[in-house]
Amino acid sequence: MHPSIAPVAQLFGVSTALYEKALAGLDRETLLKRPGAESNPILWIAGHLASSRYGLATALGRQRDVPWGKLFFRGAALDDLSALPEIGSIQEAWRDISTLVAARLEELTEAELSAPAPRSFAIPDRSIRGAITFLAYHEGYHIGQMAFLRKWLGFPGLVDG
Repeated sequence: MHPSIAPVAQLFGVSTALYEKALAGLDRETLLKRPGAESNPILWIAGHLASSRYGLATALGRQRDVPWGKLFFRGAALDDLSALPEIGSIQEAWRDISTLVAARLEELTEAELSAPAPRSFAIPDRSIRGAITFLAYHEGYHIGQMAFLRKWLGFPGLVDG
């Protein structure tokens, strides 16, 4: 692995573990609860994070079709929560794409990391390296939302003792 992304790649590993822990023991009804009409439930956040990893894979040159299209993209309407896929299919997609992303992070060269990212992110570094860094932050942000919702629902936090 290129040393310039090694610490960030570790964060993807942390997010992978916390993602699984955030979903553990939650049934569908619980996964669809939200504190307000404009809030996202944990199930939607899980799908959004998986979709984001598909986007990262594409940026890293390993495009795969997102199984549920744009359903979990930012700004998607949440009119019918019952239409969301089952968590098992989301987790399976997450695991598959996470394995692919982890392998690709191991093999990236300096030239690939320095290449322009296919889209802009809210970070001054417009390279693939910058995209990787921003998306690690993005995952941490949403894992934090999942942790908050677990506590709000009365479940243990993700990093409690």
